[in-house]
Amino acid sequence: MNLAIIIVVCVALVAFGATAVARRKSRRRTDEESAYNLGLNAMISGDRDAAVLHLKTAVRQDPRNLDAYIKLGNLLRERGRTKQAIQVHRELLVKRRLPRTVRSSIIKCLALDLAEAERWAEVIESIGSLPRGERVDPRMTALLRDACEETGQMDRAVQTHKDVLKSAGADGQPSLAVYRAHVATRALAAGDRAKAKTGFLGALKEDSVRAALANLYLGDMAASEEDTERAIAYWTKLLADAPGKGHLAFERLEKAYFEIGDYGRMMRVYEDVLLKTPSNVPALCGLSRMHERKGDVEEAVRVAREAIKHEGDTALGHRRLIQTLVAAGRLDEAARIADGFLARTTDEAAFDKCPHCGDALGPTGWRCPSCHKWIDVD
Repeated sequence: MNLAIIIVVCVALVAFGATAVARRKSRRRTDEESAYNLGLNAMISGDRDAAVLHLKTAVRQDPRNLDAYIKLGNLLRERGRTKQAIQVHRELLVKRRLPRTVRSSIIKCLALDLAEAERWAEVIESIGSLPRGERVDPRMTALLRDACEETGQMDRAVQTHKDVLKSAGADGQPSLAVYRAHVATRALAAGDRAKAKTGFLGALKEDSVRAALANLYLGDMAASEEDTERAIAYWTKLLADAPGKGHLAFERLEKAYFEIGDYGRMMRVYEDVLLKTPSNVPALCGLSRMHERKGDVEEAVRVAREAIKHEGDTALGHRRLIQTLVAAGRLDEAARIADGFLARTTDEAAFDKCPHCGDALGPTGWRCPSCHKWIDVD
């Protein structure tokens, strides 16, 4: 009898223990799922800080939760913690036997991490480790192009851009002509004038309108070689093909015509531009400057006042008018004009703001140096 009681008690204890273990496992599994789901919900609501905390908890509780790891790494990159993002994604690749599709997904995330850290050679290496079929991902192709460009592999960058344009994700990407011109600016900045010239000419041959800004660079190169007539030809071509960029060439042309002793031609240039675009503020300011130099102050003032009507967010017209009045000794009038817009500080840079982020574009080009978005790609 005593033996039977002992057996029953043992069985009961074993059953109770098994039930307790099962409950603990169930509770732990629920907690893990809760941390992961809380992380996902925080991501959806836009609370990135909370998402990072919840996903860290999720991977600590269950190191096998690959999706939590991947998302955590991506969030760390988005939060600027690039070094940690690289570590998270690299550890996943090193420590685990992964399905092919999962491994490819992690490699792509790692490539984005490395690009954010500007470790371009490693970006190329990471993308190269993808299966061939995964390398045609438009995002990876564009990233490979940028990495080749940043590492000085310009010819390969151009070839890769051709692949970008063939992909389904080519929206928002520049034409081949524009990209050739963009790469030429990089070559010029690096001191390779021969490659830059070849690139600019090739871009214009392919699309003289979209790549019209190349004329500005070619004109500058010709001017530096003291070939003024050729420089004038390039800058004049820019006016014809891209009137909206004409303000970049105006002062260059003024200087060039002065050097060859034919300053009167510059006035005709401004007049021709204004026949096509009467509200062109830089051209109006240039024409006012021409009249002032000829000694016709009243006409210079009249044209400057016309520029003010169209200047928008810039202060170009006001500046030109004040300069003219000061040069003519009409200081009281200049002071009254100046007093009316002292709060307005925008200048010519307003013509060269990135339409995506609003930052100044700096040196003329086709890509914003701040947000890296392409300008005028359509």
